Amino acid sequence: MPASGADAERPRVPCVCTRTPAATEMADVFISYRRDDSRSAVGRLTDSLQAAFGPQRIFRDLDSIAPGQDFEAALARAIDGTSVMLAVIGPRWIGLRDTQGGRRLDDPEDPVRRAIEAALAADVPIVPVLVEGAPMPAAQMLPA
Repeated sequence: MPASGADAERPRVPCVCTRTPAATEMADVFISYRRDDSRSAVGRLTDSLQAAFGPQRIFRDLDSIAPGQDFEAALARAIDGTSVMLAVIGPRWIGLRDTQGGRRLDDPEDPVRRAIEAALAADVPIVPVLVEGAPMPAAQMLPA
């Protein structure tokens, strides 16, 4: 039915969503990273992967978890259903410190550590992606 009155004069604007589907919809690639270390590199990586494979196949917390959604539960669901985790490692990834001066990676509650542990427990392959000149962390520098 044609629009009439004031509606006829308004151009139709398509809805453009900036978020990928919720974490309840499984993504093939889970991107793990530290915002304080590699945010810009991860943004470019995510853009490239989404362009190549589609946004619904890539999980990155900022794009894939809706405001108000339980962050921990969303991460657990996403890891459980993913095919591969990309662990993006920047130059400060291994040595970032918490407010008490301890290495964040040594904290059992560190979100990056927990995501990697969950991927290991679920037998999800983890691919390290070194960015911005970061070296591969030595095995003895990683939590046991």
